[in-house]
Amino acid sequence: MAPEIRYVGSAEHKSHPSPAGPPALRSDAARCAPVYANRFDDLTRVLQDAVRLRCTSSEFERGFPKYVWGLLDGAVYEARHLSGRGGEYKAYKLEDPAEYPPDPEGRLRLP
Repeated sequence: MAPEIRYVGSAEHKSHPSPAGPPALRSDAARCAPVYANRFDDLTRVLQDAVRLRCTSSEFERGFPKYVWGLLDGAVYEARHLSGRGGEYKAYKLEDPAEYPPDPEGRLRLP
């Protein structure tokens, strides 16, 4: 399933143009850092690697894990499946280690 997964982002979290579309930042949405605007390929690779490592939730939607966790630039990110679209995800940085998923087997290699 990993090759079918990709990061597409969400314009609702962007205040800058990106491959997710024109910026449409919601007032209650977390702002995505512009540094990732042109790194959709990197984010997709992180997602695919995390799925291969089984850093996923046990809950699935349309045949894909609802949540996937991965590391990018030393930070932990949580990706959420976009329920209406198979294999497409948006992601956000987890700021507080209390938000990190349980990782008893050390698959995620948390910082």
